[in-house]
Amino acid sequence: MTNNKTTKRGRGVTLREPKDARQIIKRLVDQAFRDERELELMGRIVNALNCWAKFWEMEKVAELETRIKRLEEENK
Repeated sequence: MTNNKTTKRGRGVTLREPKDARQIIKRLVDQAFRDERELELMGRIVNALNCWAKFWEMEKVAELETRIKRLEEENK
């Protein structure tokens, strides 16, 4: 994850990979629990965790595709 220094507010974040989004989601959930606002923000937390699950799934599928390609090449 890289900080974007060219934004007007100076706090922009560039999302280049699923792990970047996961880091942001982790921060949001950690902050909600730290502030003891998890019940108030439950809808946002669930939405963020659903996004995290999709990113996790994307990474696992990419990993499986790589492994399958490697196995296919070995069998040729």
